[in-house]
Order: sequence, then C-alpha cells, then structure tokens
Amino acid sequence: MAYLATQSRRKYLRVRFKVPAAMTDEAAGLLVGAGALGCAVVGDHRSSHRRANHDVEAYFESLRPARLAAIWRAMTAAGMLAQVGRAPAPRTIADPGWATAWRARFVPLAIGRRLLIVPPWKTEVATRRTRVTINPGQAFGTGHHATTAGALRALEALCAARSFARGLDVGTGSGVLAIAMRLMGVGRVTAIDIDPRALDNARENAALNSLANEIRFATTPLTRLRGRYDLIAANILSGTLISMAGALTRRLAGGGRLVLGGILNREAPAVLAHYAPHLRCVGVRRDRGWSTLVMAR
Repeated sequence: MAYLATQSRRKYLRVRFKVPAAMTDEAAGLLVGAGALGCAVVGDHRSSHRRANHDVEAYFESLRPARLAAIWRAMTAAGMLAQVGRAPAPRTIADPGWATAWRARFVPLAIGRRLLIVPPWKTEVATRRTRVTINPGQAFGTGHHATTAGALRALEALCAARSFARGLDVGTGSGVLAIAMRLMGVGRVTAIDIDPRALDNARENAALNSLANEIRFATTPLTRLRGRYDLIAANILSGTLISMAGALTRRLAGGGRLVLGGILNREAPAVLAHYAPHLRCVGVRRDRGWSTLVMAR
C-alpha cells in the first residue's frame, strides 16, 4: 500500500513510524502534507483489527531535526503514534524505483459529478467530465487522498450553484484546487504556497491544462495579500488552519465561501470554534476520517 506523490530521486531519507491500524490513512496524509515525498505501509496493511499497529515509512528528500521533531509532535497530538519517546532517526536509502510504481498506480480518477483527474500520460481517455491534468511531482494533491477529494467535491458543488469572480487557493501544493477552480469558471484565481518547489509543480500543472497565464502563483504570505476573494480554499492541516483563521476570514468577501480541508473528524469542532465568531458553517463533508468544512460570510 503506497501513498507516493513524487518523481524519483537518487537518495532518500526514510523514517519509520509505528501507527495504530485505524489511523494509517490519516498518518500518511499528515506526513505527505508535512513534506514527505511519499509513504508506504510495511507488511500486511489489510488487517481489520483496530487494535493492531502498522509500520508506516515516510520518505523525504531532506529532513532537518527540527522539522522531524515538529512532525513527531503533531502526530503525537493527533493520536497517530503507537510508540513513545523521541522520533526515530532517519536512514538514507537508495531509490528502489518508486517513480515507475507510482506512474502505474496513478490512473484517471473521477471526483464528484464533473471532475476527472488524469495524469499527463493518460490524457487520451474519453470523458464528458471536466478533465484536470496533474503530474504528481513533489507536491501533495492528486485527488486520491480524502482531503483533496473532499475539497474538490466542495468546490464543484459551490461552482455549480453560483459564479465566483475571484478565487484563492492557500497552500496550493500541486495546484489541483486552483486549476479546478479556474476550469469550473472562477474568474481570476490566485494560488499561494510557501514552498517554491510546490509552486514549480503547480505552474507545470497549470500549463498542462492550458492555464499557464490564467492563474497567479506566488510565495506571498497570506497576511500580505490585498483585497478580498469570494471563493477561498485552504486544504492544509488543522493546526495551520486554526493559526490562520483571522487572516483567512479577513480575505473572504461578503457573501463569499471558504473551503477548509485537511481536518481529522475529531478536530473539526476545534477548527469551527476559531471561525465561528465571524463565519457560519454551511456544509460539512466527511470521508475516510477527514472533514471538509464550507464556511460563509
């Protein structure tokens, strides 16, 4: 069972985490969202015994001790670890050929009623759906994980119900949400991310969808953006969503909609509590242990 989202590199750092079986998908999603190039479950991942533990291996191109410690703390706080003590030391390994394996696994994926996520080597597939071409690259977000799929479904429903003039994708990763916004009719779309490598991948994907000049990509921090947007998507992690609640709320235009993703079901009340003073919740979607919230001004 693999959650790979990258092209191969000659050397990687591998860190192995012992995770409760019921939390395997959530842990893999958190690790990839926190910068892992990919994850794999060691041994038989099909065990249905909720008390069993699995070894989840995460792979990184580079990993500073402080970053590993932060990931360890986040997983501990989320109840994703079946081990105590300090984070395990990374080990350097050679590329075992993941690029080919991931390419074989990344097949066209239908999401919602309108969207079809396709890799660039499968664009000939016949469909009446809106085709979103995504090259996995180093950025998280192909639609296969519940967080991305949930955000895409929420955006699809919103765009089907009304038109939006200005869209913003915060923490764009692969660019899939920004690209989907534009393809579904959002007038002007801005996508930001603090990782320049993610933006390189996002720009490549925009070009694959003939949108190279129609989406503005930038490393501009959310707090430095000007103006307001009537549709905002932020598919990150709960802690980050909570910390940026004020900034996201200020950027949302009157009557606008804010899609929040990357939230474990049990974390949804805490996230809502930070947005509720100024926004109301108009929709909740749950899938495989993750929640997507739709907020309105």
